[in-house]
Amino acid sequence: MLDLISLVGFFILGIIGWATYKIYIWPVYITPLRKIPGPPSESLFYGNFKTIVTEERTCLKWVQKYGNIIKHHEIFNQPALLILDTKIIQDILLNHVYDFIKPPHMLADAIAIAGRGLVFAEGEDHKRQRKMMNPAFIHNNIKEMVPTFIRVAFTLKSLIEDKVNLGESEINLT
Repeated sequence: MLDLISLVGFFILGIIGWATYKIYIWPVYITPLRKIPGPPSESLFYGNFKTIVTEERTCLKWVQKYGNIIKHHEIFNQPALLILDTKIIQDILLNHVYDFIKPPHMLADAIAIAGRGLVFAEGEDHKRQRKMMNPAFIHNNIKEMVPTFIRVAFTLKSLIEDKVNLGESEINLT
């Protein structure tokens, strides 16, 4: 029969095995993203996060080196895709809206802050909200708003020009 020390030992070994699988084995050897080009992970715990936060124009350097689809590593070495090809983004957002879900761990925090609006809704809830919003974005409705957009843009332009002419080097756009 197993005693308490053996059970604790098995439990600790299980946790170490699970962590090794999640942080090292799966992101490096098993993930379906492993063949997509991108920078190597810098750490098992913070991936490429440190580079993204500390260096300027990290994504631009990556695009020049790896192309418009880049695999990078997030915290705890989790692989993530950075898609910068406008045609692919358009295809995802228009034709495959419901094939890609938002990351659940990020979704809960965002919903708590902003509520379950069109941006954070999923599935049937999103379909219903999108159907209600579609009439506002019909070509004729947008066309009617263009004069307002132009008027506001010219007002903003005039305000910025006035500030620049007064010699201000910093302008608070809010």
